[in-house]
Amino acid sequence: MRKAFTLIELLVVISIIGLLLGILVPCLSRAKELAKVTVVNAELRQIGLALDMYFENNKKYPPTEADCISGKLTDHLYQLPRALVESHYLTRMSEEEAMSTNLEDRFNHGHTYKYRCAGEIIVDRNRISTSIAASLWIPNHFPSRSSIDPEQGRWYPDIDERKRYSGDYSSYFPRSPVSWVVFSLGPKFSEEWLEEKIGIESRYPVPKELWYTPKQRRGFIVRMRLKQEYQIGSFDE
Repeated sequence: MRKAFTLIELLVVISIIGLLLGILVPCLSRAKELAKVTVVNAELRQIGLALDMYFENNKKYPPTEADCISGKLTDHLYQLPRALVESHYLTRMSEEEAMSTNLEDRFNHGHTYKYRCAGEIIVDRNRISTSIAASLWIPNHFPSRSSIDPEQGRWYPDIDERKRYSGDYSSYFPRSPVSWVVFSLGPKFSEEWLEEKIGIESRYPVPKELWYTPKQRRGFIVRMRLKQEYQIGSFDE
């Protein structure tokens, strides 16, 4: 007759299974996160190609879309330009949808990836402002150096240039070391985390200190075009 497991043996087996699950589940979660990051990188590269094609045809990049009631990054602030949709570089959503395109940020469901560019800015859904300009904060000597110290970088255009802004986009595009930047909020994003990093100023997402890394597992996933006419991203500098 076969001897059954004793209660102690069953408890040992259950403990071992629990220990293995405790090791395996975080590994699976990490692998799933890295897979999403890889897909996001590929989609940001696709958006970068669309921006390049738009520039070839229009000799400028699309305006930044700052039209958002809440002013929060988790909302539609800085969503992908409708100009890319209207030029058929990205897929159109229905007119009733708040999203400009169906290219959704995989870390911010119901919202597109973000886009910022120094120059023209849309403030009323479809009206380009002739009195204010979109700006980007860029660390000194970027990309060879980076910092989140507000004293170690500057706005493009700076405050004096913005005061003189009169809707002439071409006056500002060549000045910025970064032509445009597209980005995902990345895993575990929160407004509190961002404010802890840089305060309430919108000096994101160019500083590398704000970028996602597999080690810290939090931060923006970024792709941008530099003034030197080549693109860099979070993982392919």
